Amino acid sequence: MPFHLDQCLDRLSTRNPGRTEADIQADVRDVLLYGGFELGDENVRLESPAPDQRRIDVEVGALVIECKRDLRTAKVLEKAEIQLAGYLTDRQDANLGSYVGVLTDGITWRCYRTIEQSVQVISVLELRPGQIDERRFRWWIGSLLATERLITPTAVTIEERLGSESPGCKLATMELADLLTSAAESPEVKLKRALWAKLLRTALGTQFEDNDALFVEHTYLVLVATLIAHIVIGFDPVELGQAPATTLSGQLFAKSGIRGVGEAGFFDWVLDVPGGERIVSDLARRLSVFAWVGVDHDVLKALYQSVIEPETRHRLGEYYTPDWLAYRIVKTLVTEPLTSRVMDPACGSGTFLFHAVRKYLEAAKLDGRPLVKAVGEVGEHVFGMDLHPVAVVLAQVTYLLAIGTNRTIEAGVPISIPVYLGDSMRWEVAEESVLAQSGEIVVPTGLGHTLFGSEELRFPASVVADPSRFDRLIDEMATRAASRNRGDKPL
Repeated sequence: MPFHLDQCLDRLSTRNPGRTEADIQADVRDVLLYGGFELGDENVRLESPAPDQRRIDVEVGALVIECKRDLRTAKVLEKAEIQLAGYLTDRQDANLGSYVGVLTDGITWRCYRTIEQSVQVISVLELRPGQIDERRFRWWIGSLLATERLITPTAVTIEERLGSESPGCKLATMELADLLTSAAESPEVKLKRALWAKLLRTALGTQFEDNDALFVEHTYLVLVATLIAHIVIGFDPVELGQAPATTLSGQLFAKSGIRGVGEAGFFDWVLDVPGGERIVSDLARRLSVFAWVGVDHDVLKALYQSVIEPETRHRLGEYYTPDWLAYRIVKTLVTEPLTSRVMDPACGSGTFLFHAVRKYLEAAKLDGRPLVKAVGEVGEHVFGMDLHPVAVVLAQVTYLLAIGTNRTIEAGVPISIPVYLGDSMRWEVAEESVLAQSGEIVVPTGLGHTLFGSEELRFPASVVADPSRFDRLIDEMATRAASRNRGDKPL
């Protein structure tokens, strides 16, 4: 007989005095095998050996599931949690990896992580007989398994699998919070956190409230966006997870000829703390379920709005334009995309940029321009700027998503993503020192530093006029600066 997930879940959620733990275990196995999670018999292990001659009811990769007849009794729940903690600790010690546990009686599904020798609940899902929400169950357990493939990334699926209510997001942010606490005395982490706070305080003023929770949320968002950007240009999520330090350094983008995206900046603090690489690897695994080639709008906006509380966004004056409105505005106003230059001075996560980039590429295709030419030149026609560092990272990735996985890989040309961190409303015209003087842009270095042998930097206007060329110049300057040894003469 064909398997129906909703019917199996309805059976699990109905308390039957005669049902046994073995019955629940069998139904849980069927849910995993036939519920569309792309698992085979070899992936779902029953009665796996555990310490003290015990056996784990169901084991799938790094997920341990323990089944009980009824978890409503406090003593039963406490005993089950102790048992689950033993299983998780044993597996983690043996495999040197992170495991997640689930306790279920078929109705209540409780997800746990380990803390020392105990467990902490991450998320709880309740099934109601006759009112089964199959989709909610699918994304809840799917967020833990991360075994599905080719899920279309939409605002809904992104929020379900990566948003604040998903077990995966809760687990990641809890672990990041623990990581930050453990690194309280680390000079590197303290410096990066201080730089983050200073930048936001400068940009947002008194509305910004410095707290660890927001720093953790921003870290999560930037790590996810940075990993997505790598996947978009063709890197395997599994390989990214195996080399987190290389991934967050931006080296892979530089080798691929892509600039202006992919550097975590001060959010790479996670690599300065033992256990941080594992978190990045786990995030990469969770992102592998999506088919990023199928993006047709600004999906990262939905992730940001899910992770950051509405109260925080409103206090900071963050309001995001709906995609349908951005699409209509671009369609109406950008009538000559091949000859126009479009600038969003407060781009947020890049909603307007997405539609402007897509319109340019579509117009270039209709005009018969080669893909290499269109992809190479789009950065000269669509630009973005924002004063929020996290928004800028998201917008850079959104810009890359707008170009598209296939176009990015097939074109194989250097790409410079023209989305910049800055406050377009506070560009002081009176500040003549940064204006063009005799065909140059002059920027004071400030603070008396003489890294390049001068207290000011002068750039020919012709170089600044070409964003891609200017980005290459800045990259080269940064590389040379980073390679200097103490005591070297100014460059």
